[in-house]
Amino acid sequence: MSNASWKGKQRAENGKKQRKIASLRHGRKRRKPNIEEDDMRIEWILCPFCGNKTRLKIRDDTVLENFPLYCPKCKHETLIAVQQLNLSIIQEPDAQTRSR
Repeated sequence: MSNASWKGKQRAENGKKQRKIASLRHGRKRRKPNIEEDDMRIEWILCPFCGNKTRLKIRDDTVLENFPLYCPKCKHETLIAVQQLNLSIIQEPDAQTRSR
């Protein structure tokens, strides 16, 4: 095989690879949303103390009970309950001292 034909073949292969990568758009694959996911609302859980986003997202059908929510910014940990995107804080009573 001559050097010129080898370069032409290599360019053709590179062109195919470039077209394939370009169609994926930044390496991300597109997926079709499920029928159930079309009308599903997704929201970030916000910290009840500072109001910033935590590392969790919830959907309409998410149910959490006695969940320890941690905020990476203000370093608070809080027990929460979530049902239909409604967040409520669970307040535990303080420990009482024993008297003798």
